[in-house]
Amino acid sequence: MNTNFKALIALAILNEVLGSGLEDENPALFQTQDAGKNWGAAGSSESASAGVEGSTNYKSLVKIIGFPFRLFMRYIRGSYKNDPFRTFLELCLVVFFVWYVSRQKYKMNQNDIKLTEKEIDELVQEWKPEPLVPGLSKTERLILDSIPVIDGQNGVEVRLKNGDMVDNFSNYDYLGFMSNNEKAREKAVKTLRNYGVGACGPPGFYGTLDVHMELEKKVAEFMGAEAAIIYSQGMATGLSVIPCFSKRDGVIVADSGVNFVLQQGIQLSRSKVFWYKHNDMEDLENVLTTTNKYISKIKGPTPKKFIVTEGLFTDTGSIVNLPKILELKKKYKYRLILDDSAGIGALGARGAGVLDYYYGEKEGNGKDGVAEATKEVEILLGSLWQAFGGSGGFCCAAKELIGHQRLSGLGYVFSASMPAIMAVTASDAISRLAERDGDGRLALRKLNENISYMRQLLEEINNNNNKSINGYASEEKRLRNKDSNVSSISSVSTNNDNFTDRDSGIIEIEGDDNSPIIHVHLTPNCMRQAVQKLGGNGGINSTQQFWTRQDEELVMMQLASEIQTTYKVLVCSSLYVVEREKEPAPEPSLRIIVSAGHSKHQIIKCVEAIENSINKLINNY
Repeated sequence: MNTNFKALIALAILNEVLGSGLEDENPALFQTQDAGKNWGAAGSSESASAGVEGSTNYKSLVKIIGFPFRLFMRYIRGSYKNDPFRTFLELCLVVFFVWYVSRQKYKMNQNDIKLTEKEIDELVQEWKPEPLVPGLSKTERLILDSIPVIDGQNGVEVRLKNGDMVDNFSNYDYLGFMSNNEKAREKAVKTLRNYGVGACGPPGFYGTLDVHMELEKKVAEFMGAEAAIIYSQGMATGLSVIPCFSKRDGVIVADSGVNFVLQQGIQLSRSKVFWYKHNDMEDLENVLTTTNKYISKIKGPTPKKFIVTEGLFTDTGSIVNLPKILELKKKYKYRLILDDSAGIGALGARGAGVLDYYYGEKEGNGKDGVAEATKEVEILLGSLWQAFGGSGGFCCAAKELIGHQRLSGLGYVFSASMPAIMAVTASDAISRLAERDGDGRLALRKLNENISYMRQLLEEINNNNNKSINGYASEEKRLRNKDSNVSSISSVSTNNDNFTDRDSGIIEIEGDDNSPIIHVHLTPNCMRQAVQKLGGNGGINSTQQFWTRQDEELVMMQLASEIQTTYKVLVCSSLYVVEREKEPAPEPSLRIIVSAGHSKHQIIKCVEAIENSINKLINNY
């Protein structure tokens, strides 16, 4: 295509776009003879005819090409005619585009500062990195150093890392199976040789073994449930099950005394939570009434409603009023999530937990109503690492609910399966309890005897010390009346608000009479003296008459340490992360766990160690 032809097309497009009659005003530009000269010989009629025909064809082509341009320009003129803001906005965008394209590009290394080797060495020497975590406080260091480490097999008598042999009252081995279970040990060794040390995969992929399926079947039969599922980690059970069924639109009514695992499971569910006073059925009914009023105002589908509680409360040792709970859940149409991890293996005629405690076979009636009662509990949680000596936990429920967990229970889907050796150990313990005349039933009876004996001796501590301790009661009342304004301080322990009701004795025993978990607290009179004694030796300020929770924790740690080092008895001081616990957090205490494996001599030794250590602390420290 030559230059004249290009010019012809440009002129034609300009004529079509502007619509200005350019051809009429300048006909010379479009003369056929001029066009003919571009491709025909001058003076030749044939060439001129060809030029005329070619020029006409090209002009038609140009008109076709210029038509859409003309429409576009008419659209532009019509769009901007009455819209000056749009014109200004797009003009700004055009200016910005031109500036962005034409601006100087940033180079990564244009501002680099080159240092010499000497300067680099100086900077390295001057650099002082911050610690990854803050340093431990004095209290935190004391807590860390006071944690005993067991070297060897766990049981009712253990060897500590420092070489001391101590009587163990801190182990959840209620039935003593860990200390006296040669047959289970032989089975465990055989299982270890057959299956190895771990499953190495989640249950839903390739981590399920035949021993896992057998354990689930045994758990369901033992608890009288339709089906069961096992979790490889005890803490993961509650953390997985609650969020699996209660979501953001759910409603949970929970006991304020539930353990930390259930608290975290409730938090992870993101449900609306209503708390009722610990084991207070009257308050529970009031909360259920209030909650139903709240639910009635919600538009849309009715949310799922759950009551969450424990069977045997780990942090208090109390037993839930299950018959009343079942009555209220039916009345107000709630589902029940019951965590009986601490009660299974300790309560009831055959150790099936709080369900067995209330509905199991009683002496003389020959009727076991656990299976019927289990149907009333929609979701039942339990532990395999406590009384059964294995690891992990389980959930009993209807088949549909168990199937849902296999796909939605995070602790089941994303965690490796329980080691086969642990599954066999737990399965053996359940079999021993299921035998009517087996050693498991004998261990249960021995456990109940030891619990009664331990509580009887603990009560005698107060009787032995009433005479010496009552002398401080009147002084305590006088100080309280004198400094009554101090009780408003938020950091003061809640213990201090009940002095007048707790003037006798040196200890308070918390927990149900049938609970193997016993929490021992110091009375306010005794705690004040202990706080002042520790303060007089460089600890707590000896002039203060009221104390903080941290002071109580230090006293309990001191007692536990004295009992362990002097009397060779291992009891734990129950410590809680207050910032993470549901308020109010459980009070610091000495936690005693009774086992069927303890002898009466060991129980007497434990009680004497507690009494002597307290007296030493408050009188002759």
